[in-house]
Amino acid sequence: MNPLINKQLIFEFLSGNATVLQRKQIDEWSQEPQNEELFYEWLQEWERTHLQYQADRDKAFEQYQEFLHHNQRPRQVSQETSFFRRWNLHRNWLFSSAAASVILIIGCYYLGPQLLKQTYRTNFGQTQVVTLPDGSQVTLNANSTLKVPLFGFTSHRQVWLEGEALFSVQHTATNEQFVVKTSRGADVVVLGTEFNLYSRARGTEVALHRGKVEFHYHKSGKVAAPLTLKPGDLVNVSPSGKAQLKKAEQSRHFSAWRDGRYVFKETSLRELTYLFEENFGITLVIPEPETAALTLSGTYPTENAEELLSIIAEVLNLRIIRHNKQVFLQSTSIT
Repeated sequence: MNPLINKQLIFEFLSGNATVLQRKQIDEWSQEPQNEELFYEWLQEWERTHLQYQADRDKAFEQYQEFLHHNQRPRQVSQETSFFRRWNLHRNWLFSSAAASVILIIGCYYLGPQLLKQTYRTNFGQTQVVTLPDGSQVTLNANSTLKVPLFGFTSHRQVWLEGEALFSVQHTATNEQFVVKTSRGADVVVLGTEFNLYSRARGTEVALHRGKVEFHYHKSGKVAAPLTLKPGDLVNVSPSGKAQLKKAEQSRHFSAWRDGRYVFKETSLRELTYLFEENFGITLVIPEPETAALTLSGTYPTENAEELLSIIAEVLNLRIIRHNKQVFLQSTSIT
């Protein structure tokens, strides 16, 4: 470890006060794997004492409403003057413009977040790579939605995900945080890292490949203490808010879908029905409980849902029966 690199110097660097030579030394030092974790620990400590300002939009809107309702109207004079005649002629135009402005302000307040986002969507069985304005890359899994600011990142980097995606986040010169928000009250706060985020009706799951992230979530309707993940960690949050943090043997297996591979480890056939429904829009029906309890292990490269279904049927000795839009799986031992 470079003896010149210490916490105080890192704090100066994060505050933008390091010299050119110091920034170069820190950059070289942080590239070494044994220093990466220490850097993120000091970064997290610095961020706790340098909180970012967030505007209170609700309070601002209330103040604006008070202005609209209590603002004094122009005083009328008893003697009509040329100025008053001009005012009378243009009054209707001014009122119309003011009304249009108010409608525009209210529309931006309520609809702005939707109007000012660019949306990327994937269909069933489709993946897509999205490059963000800061150079970060997001690989969307099937049946997923990513929303990003329409005009790029400004004071902070923030995106919205519904579904599943693999994030490879770029570290910026100004050390901006990168926040991934979900509709289920779970957020991932990172600086520079790679992780797989799953957010669907069945729950939320984060598998961290490298770097360090904070996972923010709600428990019993209240904000829970954030969880700090290190490489190889896996956190799973049920719809009820119960969180479980553990080590994953191979965290990258959770994003194997990006390369057209599916990795299973004693995965029950019942669990696989969710995968087919979420990623391919295919409803699998398993009438027998004994068949649903069958498990599958191994890595299976596949091009599409039909190929994966055929592999599963062959490995587990199942019969595929199609009826309308449903696919029934039945053991071949049943006649």
